[in-house]
Amino acid sequence: MNTSKPYTLTLEDRGEYLYALIGGDKLTAEIAKLYWDEIAEECFRLEKSKLLIEKDFRESVSAPEMLDMGVYVGGIMVNKKIAFLDRHKNESINELGKKLARNRGVYLKLFTNLKEAEEWLTSA
Repeated sequence: MNTSKPYTLTLEDRGEYLYALIGGDKLTAEIAKLYWDEIAEECFRLEKSKLLIEKDFRESVSAPEMLDMGVYVGGIMVNKKIAFLDRHKNESINELGKKLARNRGVYLKLFTNLKEAEEWLTSA
């Protein structure tokens, strides 16, 4: 792990999908772009179209930052199926992110339970 990064990222190939645990103190749009690039690269390398994201940032982004993130993620994760779980339950900002991603061809669904997220992701 590179300790100079402002976040931690654990990626795990779980067969049908790629699992990513991302965490840190404060999330910003710039930090999100860095870790989304790493995730997209691993999806491409492993030829994965399904992704389970578990986010563990103590402080989330603002609505304007989420707009920036949504556009960015929509550009690099088109046609991906993403289950998204936020350990800190930032529902309103995550709902905005979901809408932005879906408007750009990313099939993203929010979850509060890891088991339900996995079941949805691995269903047809």
